[in-house]
Amino acid sequence: MEALRAVFVNYVEIHGIWRLLMLAPLILSVSIVYKTLRCRKLTAVPLSSLRLCVSILVTMMLFGGVLLAVYRIMA
Repeated sequence: MEALRAVFVNYVEIHGIWRLLMLAPLILSVSIVYKTLRCRKLTAVPLSSLRLCVSILVTMMLFGGVLLAVYRIMA
């Protein structure tokens, strides 16, 4: 019981590229659920949800790059 409590109480620090890699499964699951509700054919769900996941990740990286550039210019 103490080991289970330690998992939730003691946080794990994630640095570098691992932050983006931990975000990918969350975005993929959200895009699968969204496309499952929106697609008329069930066979179109895997490809369209993967496309949506990639577009979300690329857009987030672009926004992050722009925000980083603005931060470095203003700092």
